[in-house]
Amino acid sequence: MRPTRSVSWLTPARKVFEAFPDGARQIVIDALSVAAEGGMAGIAKPMKGIG
Repeated sequence: MRPTRSVSWLTPARKVFEAFPDGARQIVIDALSVAAEGGMAGIAKPMKGIG
């Protein structure tokens, strides 16, 4: 596993994120870590209907 940068947050987004329950925050952090590595988390879904 290669080292990745930490998430850069906009202040309003971080405040909302910190209000999530602990379990939900861990799921989001895990998914962001997978995305930072170039993968797609199991909970992620591709956007449809754009373009």
